[in-house]
Amino acid sequence: MNPAIPYTYPGIAEDLQRLRELLGLGLRSAAWTPPTAPAVLNLACGRADESGVLLSAVAPLALELFYLGIDLRPVEIAEAKSRWLPAAPPGWQLDFRAGDASRTDRMKQLPPFDLVFIRHQNYWHDPATWLVLFRNALAALKPGGVLVITSYFDREHELAMACLIECGATKLAEIKNPHARPLPDAPNKSVDRRMGVFSNGC
Repeated sequence: MNPAIPYTYPGIAEDLQRLRELLGLGLRSAAWTPPTAPAVLNLACGRADESGVLLSAVAPLALELFYLGIDLRPVEIAEAKSRWLPAAPPGWQLDFRAGDASRTDRMKQLPPFDLVFIRHQNYWHDPATWLVLFRNALAALKPGGVLVITSYFDREHELAMACLIECGATKLAEIKNPHARPLPDAPNKSVDRRMGVFSNGC
């Protein structure tokens, strides 16, 4: 699935191609097979640049699917809508909502999901909020569903993984991205530096 409008910043398209390869490897390592009519939840999605990657990974042949991105920032959600909603084929229900991604437990109309994705979690900025977010993300999974996270930093990734395991998650796969693009704003920071794949332990 290709975006209807170009990405905002240089380098994103190349990052997404690397993410596509990383996600494919992660899902294969977890021995996860997408269902015929998947439901995908993208939490704290921002502009949701990765939507095309996620949809290609979980629904290359699906005639029907449900995809929802949630983020606190209305401006970013508006950009996600303009990029992806016009590109959706018939039978694909895409939605992007401005809201608190940590409080999906209060969103009573949400279905259970086959894949929950969190890109570049920032666990160490607010561990208490991320604890709630991770618990709710795991609770949102269907039986056999998976939660996938990526991280900018090694240490933050390790902290997030420890939190998920404390929440009862089972680690299915963990991958270091050898081709992650370094970012200049902090030491040892790079795009999709690490990936973890989890089940809810059920």
